[in-house]
Amino acid sequence: MLVEKSRLHALAERMDDTPFRAGVRFAVMAVVILPLLPEGPYGPWGGVRPRELWLLVLFFSGISFAGYLARRAVGVERGYPVAGLLGGIISSTNVTLRFAQASRLEPNLGVPLAAGVVAASTMLFVRVLLATVVLNAPLARLLLWYIAAPLVAGALGLMVAFRQAGHPAQQPPPPSNPLQVWSAVQMAVLFQAVFYLMYGLRTTWGTSGVLASGAILGLTDMDALILSMARGVVGVPHELAAQAIVIGILSNTALKIVLSLAIGRSSFSWRAAAGLALIGAVLLVSFLLLR
Repeated sequence: MLVEKSRLHALAERMDDTPFRAGVRFAVMAVVILPLLPEGPYGPWGGVRPRELWLLVLFFSGISFAGYLARRAVGVERGYPVAGLLGGIISSTNVTLRFAQASRLEPNLGVPLAAGVVAASTMLFVRVLLATVVLNAPLARLLLWYIAAPLVAGALGLMVAFRQAGHPAQQPPPPSNPLQVWSAVQMAVLFQAVFYLMYGLRTTWGTSGVLASGAILGLTDMDALILSMARGVVGVPHELAAQAIVIGILSNTALKIVLSLAIGRSSFSWRAAAGLALIGAVLLVSFLLLR
């Protein structure tokens, strides 16, 4: 400890109070709250399993928190493209909205801001695939066939965007902490509501109901869609679940195109919309060919 004293002091100086508090919150949520929750099942059709539901909330919260820590570790001096790439681990929709708003205030930063949006949308595929692998590996193998081509297209577009972006004089603000206990409770309530919604749509309208719910959830919460397809709805074939997730991504991409065009300004709007449209078009072609 004495030998490493200088390094320990340097580490303490670099530590921020915000991630430390967030880490403590996560520990409380995992070590204190989780063991206290009952197993279940309760409620209609035995669909309420408090401990399993909270464990899934911890999983998705952990992914977002990891992205938050990674972005803080890299530092804001890396610029908007890297900030968008790491922000996509948390929420690509939020990145698109914030960068579109930033393009109004700084029109000369349209190129790096658009690169950040493309980066965040490319990272969405990685997040979706990672979550699906953990929750349902057979579903992930099917989903990979749909998203492999758009992921490559997004990566190629990202390489071009990085070359054009350069190094802006102004740097993006540090990310806000996504890990809050109240947010986790809201996520749990949303997940439970989505479970029953998907079950009702499945039993009432069958395949069309599942696909339609994928489009709706893609506009609101991709995590809830992934969870409902991977673990939440009994009787949904893996092929249909993969198609619903793809439709959700297409819906989410369309929303981000609208946000870019409606809120963004200058060169940001058409560059971000073009990059998102390319990713969406490749995903749509993959969907139509493989369906």
